[in-house]
Amino acid sequence: MSRKHVALLGLTLALTASLAASPLATSRDTQARLSYDVHFLASGALEGRFSGSEGAKVAAGFIADRFRALGLRPAGENGGYLQHFSFIARVHPGPGNALAFELTGGTRTATLEEDYRPLSFSSSGSAAGEVVFAGYGIHAPDLGYDDYAGLDVKGKVVLVLRFSPDGDDPASRFQPHMALRRKASEARAQGAVALLVATGPVGAKETAPVKISFDASFADSGLPVLGISTPLAEALFAGHGFTLAELQQRMNERKEPASRPLGVAAKLTTDVVQERADAINVVALLQGSDPALTEETVVVGAHYDHLGYGGEGTGTLAPDVRAVHPGADDNASGTAGMLEIGRRMVAARPARTLVFVAFSGEEEGLLGSSHFVQHPPVPKERIVAMLNLDMVGRPKVGPALTIGGYGTAAQWPGLVEKLNANHHLKLSTNKGGFGASDHSSFYAADIPVLFLFTGAHEDYHKPSDTADRINYPGMAEVVRFAADLALRVASLPQRPTFQKVADEGAGERRGFKVRTGAIPEYGFEGPGVRLSGARGGSPADKAGLKAGDIVLRFGDRDIRNIYDYMYALGDHKAGDTVVLKVQRGASTLELSVTLEAGGAGGR
Repeated sequence: MSRKHVALLGLTLALTASLAASPLATSRDTQARLSYDVHFLASGALEGRFSGSEGAKVAAGFIADRFRALGLRPAGENGGYLQHFSFIARVHPGPGNALAFELTGGTRTATLEEDYRPLSFSSSGSAAGEVVFAGYGIHAPDLGYDDYAGLDVKGKVVLVLRFSPDGDDPASRFQPHMALRRKASEARAQGAVALLVATGPVGAKETAPVKISFDASFADSGLPVLGISTPLAEALFAGHGFTLAELQQRMNERKEPASRPLGVAAKLTTDVVQERADAINVVALLQGSDPALTEETVVVGAHYDHLGYGGEGTGTLAPDVRAVHPGADDNASGTAGMLEIGRRMVAARPARTLVFVAFSGEEEGLLGSSHFVQHPPVPKERIVAMLNLDMVGRPKVGPALTIGGYGTAAQWPGLVEKLNANHHLKLSTNKGGFGASDHSSFYAADIPVLFLFTGAHEDYHKPSDTADRINYPGMAEVVRFAADLALRVASLPQRPTFQKVADEGAGERRGFKVRTGAIPEYGFEGPGVRLSGARGGSPADKAGLKAGDIVLRFGDRDIRNIYDYMYALGDHKAGDTVVLKVQRGASTLELSVTLEAGGAGGR
């Protein structure tokens, strides 16, 4: 930890202790407390709280000390407040990369960085074989275009160009096939032992090897993948009576493949080092006051991590700007709200036990909440409900609040409506328990959830999501409602009755032609795709897919990662029945899924 962060943490602890001890503390209203916490968490000194970063560690220390000052018991590891987990944070080339070609004039040994780079999703390993040019690496029979038609690439090294015959036009009909991961997935499916990717010389804006930029996925593509420079790619066509530029121009003009063997042999080794980072959940407990209910637990959670400085693979919506992303609304607001609920619950002494959790790793795929559900501080079967606050700082006039998970317990509608009769919020609800926030991890474990969210805005995932843009009066009303809601849930005479919500027509991701309704666990490191669950009544649910299942094959395509799964979906149409090979514990099953139309509205 840097000196700056040590000093900042010391100042924070002193301020927090002073706030708790001062007579002025009891006179501070809710808005002031929320503002204090949001301003600290979203300050530039915490550098965007990227999971595993120094700024995130400072934030974790701040939250732990706030828990301590509130009188909440530690519920993390080794008698403390912290619960650690690791994840792949970045990748870089290792020392063992090599690439050489046997050309007509002899051996050409390529130079790392100047001539080639391994891509972030490359597997580490060695391969050798004849080099075959497969155009843009697109297999799209439905579009009347197939670079692999009549081309034998089994056991060979495939060379493809970036983009498509339409260049990099985002409106191109080939757009779904342009992703480099898709090209790698297709090459592997066709039997290639390695993939080389180059920028074609026609209209090239750059000729250097493709960068190794990390896309925040945790599984490799299943074969070595190298980006090579345009000049190196051109050299592989020497002596053939045609140039790479001529072939590319023909493909672009005619929209016809120009695939062919090159009579060149390649030998390569890829060495991609995955750097792991330590992320931290912060966990505290308030023991229930009713001896009959104290063994049951309600979890109140919010993620405190954000995007750091932005950049590729972080999810930023300002990709050309490297700057601190403060994440005031996403999700310093939810974290501050969770702390305020903790303060109020200490005074209220609820019947059931409450566990408060500040999650890390949410932006990387719900990593912290997934880890917590797998390693809870109380028996999982005793967790009766989970309340999640994510982006509760920008309510519109009303104030307006959206509540998700409304259908996951039989008691929720009546409880919420009765409570809001006193609060008069402008509520909108949705029944589903899955979604892009931490409550999804709990719903997948058959735990009723409630998800509080005040809406998206133009500053989402941008450096402009700052503390001064929070609507503190509106947020205070939302948090007061949330605290009363937590107290009501913790005081219910009977355990909330879990309900699996009937599927509401959401596809795996917006714009997909077909859907299964299976929910991938995005933090799974593979191979395969592990499921968090299946939407009620969906094709996956009807086929018998369950949380924890690992999809290894989708039809005729092997599945190593979430990208393979999505590309396999894209190869089918509604009404197709596909056999999935699934690992369930020690058993391997084959389940038939009949695909449905994806629609435009979901994940």
